[in-house]
Amino acid sequence: MTHSLHREGTLDSLEQDYALFIYPARGFNYEGSGPKVRRLAELLYLQGPSNLIVTSLRRNLYSGVTQEEVLNSIQDGARIYCAFSTREKLKEALVKIKQLDEGISVVVSGLIDRVREVAAEVGLKPHTINLSLGIHGRTDRLPPPDIRQFTTMCGHGMVSPKLVRDVIRRVKTGKLDLWEASLILAAPCGCGIFNPCRSVEMLKDLVPVYTVNRL
Repeated sequence: MTHSLHREGTLDSLEQDYALFIYPARGFNYEGSGPKVRRLAELLYLQGPSNLIVTSLRRNLYSGVTQEEVLNSIQDGARIYCAFSTREKLKEALVKIKQLDEGISVVVSGLIDRVREVAAEVGLKPHTINLSLGIHGRTDRLPPPDIRQFTTMCGHGMVSPKLVRDVIRRVKTGKLDLWEASLILAAPCGCGIFNPCRSVEMLKDLVPVYTVNRL
């Protein structure tokens, strides 16, 4: 699972951004995985994720779909993609997942040093580690880093740089508050790992004169 590896931003910002996946595997634990994934989804809801999608429904936390609808949609093979905004929430989620011991693959993405620290504290030994080697090729054709820090939070590139620029403009002109702007940016992300809580903080840095009034 590598689509979460390319998130960009400052170290301080990335310290508050972790993606977690629950992933049944065909030929191993796919058959009969539905009830297990549902229990894991219930657990993750309780940990306060910043965003969450179950692939059986593909509707994020802010789409208006209820938790009950998401849980009832889960069948064998359904996967969970979610994001957390603090190291503490990630750690607590991993503690609970370890206790539940459903035998389903768990993938965590974030700053490698922080993820390793959390895994060690929880008593987990990573099976595999993937690292991003950065961007190669015609980097001159990419949007600037202040835009990429938003677009790379969607692992499938569904958050358009033009949308980010438009949202920033609307925040600057007072047409959107920071939370509304972040939910607009999160909406196209079908993988459920766009972190709107982190987006609020990034928008604050870009639009420092604006005050959050709805969080």
